[in-house]
Amino acid sequence: MDTTMRLAAVAALSVWLTACTYNGVVKKDLYQPAAADQQKLPVKIAMVVDPKAKEQKFDLSQGVYTWHVVVDAYDALNQTLQAELANIFEDVKVVPESGKAERADLVASVGLDITGMGGGGGGFGAAQGAGLDVRLEVLFKDVKSKVLVAKLTKSTGLSPNTMNGTIFMCHMLTFLSLGALAPVGVPCMTNSAGEEAMDEVHKKLPSLIKGLASDIESDSRLVAYARGGADPIFGGAVAAKPKPVIPASDVDKVPEGKVVARKNAYAVVVGVEQYRQKLPKADYAAHDAQVMNDYLIKAMGFQEENVILIVDDHAGRTDLEKYVEKWLPNRVEKGDTVFVYFSGHGAPNPKTGEAYLVPYDGDPAYIDTTGYPLKRLYEQLAALPAKEVVVMLDSCFSGAGGRSVIAKGMRPMGLSVEMPVLAKGKTVVLAASSGDQVSSTYDAKGHGLFTYFMLKGLQGEADQNKDGAVDLQEVFDYLKPQVERVARREYNNEQVPQLLGNRDLLMKGVSLVGRTR
Repeated sequence: MDTTMRLAAVAALSVWLTACTYNGVVKKDLYQPAAADQQKLPVKIAMVVDPKAKEQKFDLSQGVYTWHVVVDAYDALNQTLQAELANIFEDVKVVPESGKAERADLVASVGLDITGMGGGGGGFGAAQGAGLDVRLEVLFKDVKSKVLVAKLTKSTGLSPNTMNGTIFMCHMLTFLSLGALAPVGVPCMTNSAGEEAMDEVHKKLPSLIKGLASDIESDSRLVAYARGGADPIFGGAVAAKPKPVIPASDVDKVPEGKVVARKNAYAVVVGVEQYRQKLPKADYAAHDAQVMNDYLIKAMGFQEENVILIVDDHAGRTDLEKYVEKWLPNRVEKGDTVFVYFSGHGAPNPKTGEAYLVPYDGDPAYIDTTGYPLKRLYEQLAALPAKEVVVMLDSCFSGAGGRSVIAKGMRPMGLSVEMPVLAKGKTVVLAASSGDQVSSTYDAKGHGLFTYFMLKGLQGEADQNKDGAVDLQEVFDYLKPQVERVARREYNNEQVPQLLGNRDLLMKGVSLVGRTR
């Protein structure tokens, strides 16, 4: 073969090499995200991965040799980044485009850029410098204002260890095949180089994502946004996280009219919506408690100084102990009335079968030491010298969802909230559901489903005989069918409220709203 033919063959091989393309897909299961160890930021995220991640094109060049590589990282980024962000933020949902993020606080736009870095110098002896540059970027924008809250970027350079060996082998096979013009090794060289590049992406992308997630978690702008304040480091204003929008409800306005005063009545009202542990929100629980507090004072005649309202981070286990086991016993005397309301999560103890209220600092994995036992609540209330005690629970205790939680790995179970201490005592309990059911949230009304119809009953809907007074039995008779109907129709769920306690006491009548005429 003369020199002219040999050069022509080299040129042809170079074109062939340049035209060869390797297609790879980034693994979805790159890594298992570590469990978060601190409270999540109360922000809802809609995550959008740039569709360009489906076809990241770059070249790996070395002299006259070029490998075209196409990488599909779209599904992998959706899965891995969502898992990491879910350890940081309250709620993270993947959406196809930012226009689908209307129910989120922030849009997290994710971009990926992979660039090939070719080595310098041509010729068969050049085999240095082939590699990649991988850049990951996330922009956080407020959904309503479109203001950019934070932009974070992480990049790394990748130098496949064996790629230079592949290049050298490609040189040799090309050189040896020139005489016969049968370059059988060229296509496999393209695949080999592409696979090595993909191996490096699989090795390094997890640490890149984790590093970016760490930056996001500690970013002062995002922390300030979650708290609705300013950047604590630079002092600059940032877009404040919108306050949760609570749908306007017809029960939020307390009915006006003359109120029968109850000077000897005491109440403890608890609402836990946000939890210190990474638990699902008990939507609208804090709002439930605040409106219940208003009804007690403005419609049920309780004196404001005799009503304790504690919500979220003011409703830890020690707070429950303080007000149930110290504050009430120090005040309640013979003949007084006691009212206790709790809206939030309940939890079962799978080992003992006991039901627990979950306070702000409760952890279902250690519920026996961080929860407040329902049995203990009943026993403490039974020890009071009051003539009657009314307990209302907008919770459930099965661990099957709704307003109940359970330790990871445990199965839901049916628990009864009725205990022997109630049978002949002075405590009566109005509970949102039976022991094996889920208590629903009524999103359209901004309340727990049980609480909404309970308040509706107190407004006067439960006063079927129109005597101007509402007692506990009337409220139960009104709300039970209403809750059952809406739960079945709206949520395909069976929720049956329970009225438990001494039947003799219930027959006598437990007044909630006094006669006003």
